[in-house]
Amino acid sequence: MEKLVAGAVLLVVAFGVLIAAAAFKAQRPGPFVSLLRIGGYAVALVGVFLLLGSAMVVIDPGEVGVRHAFGYVAPSPLLSGIRFVPPWSSIERFSTREEQWPTRGEQIEAIEALSSEQMGMHVEVSIRWQIDPMQAPKIFTEIGNEDQIRGAVLNAIRKGVRDGMVEFSINDISKRTRIANTMEGLVDSALVTTPRAGGGNFRIATVTAFFLRDLQPPAQVVQAINNKIAQEQQIETERHRVEVARLQTEQQRLLNQTLSPEALTKQWIEVLHDMRNSSNLIIFVPTEGGLPLLNIGDLRKNLRQP
Repeated sequence: MEKLVAGAVLLVVAFGVLIAAAAFKAQRPGPFVSLLRIGGYAVALVGVFLLLGSAMVVIDPGEVGVRHAFGYVAPSPLLSGIRFVPPWSSIERFSTREEQWPTRGEQIEAIEALSSEQMGMHVEVSIRWQIDPMQAPKIFTEIGNEDQIRGAVLNAIRKGVRDGMVEFSINDISKRTRIANTMEGLVDSALVTTPRAGGGNFRIATVTAFFLRDLQPPAQVVQAINNKIAQEQQIETERHRVEVARLQTEQQRLLNQTLSPEALTKQWIEVLHDMRNSSNLIIFVPTEGGLPLLNIGDLRKNLRQP
């Protein structure tokens, strides 16, 4: 529209200059009149180029254009390339590339959601989304420009995350893949809206990827879980100690049964029996205790006596 107005103004100026040149030529012809006519033609030529430029737009790759003028929005989108439009039209451009939320450098938003037990959960997500170029005219009519589209996508993310979290309990925190898939489906369905003027539903954008970055229960729940884990570890340690003591007691009982006086005597005799081939003098002497006893000192004294 600006080019159209500028071109029209320049054509009016050029027409005035040419009229002035014609008037000067009738009164005082000369080189000044020729310069004035050349200037008028030059201004007219610039005006014509501006008018032609206002009727031609270039849609860059990764963009889609929507033509609108005087409250009317063209139902057909302008795809990438050189497009000719009425010079009084305005063009709204939208990116058709994948968009990411949060964008690079943007602070991550923590979404507060409730679990099925109505416990507050701290959720951080990121998504990639993309608009359908063929839906651009409806999106512009119902939503607005790109900033308004991003606002609608953000609202859908918040709604989908909260609606998805309420389907799970605190005990389901470890099921991250299942939770993420549920949230992704709800966010994607929240991006479908109904036109105010009626008609079929249309999609604002499509979720191309969903990432569940962080999922944290309330601080008091985390503390309770840590306390429970510590108690379970302590109970397990006590069980281990009791089991070790029981095994030691059982081992001692078995040892006491094995090392009875009769068993010791039998083992002692077996050892002495194995020494029968020894060159040492072996004497079995029964005693009151039931164990063989040999007093070497008395034996020597007896041997020295005549």
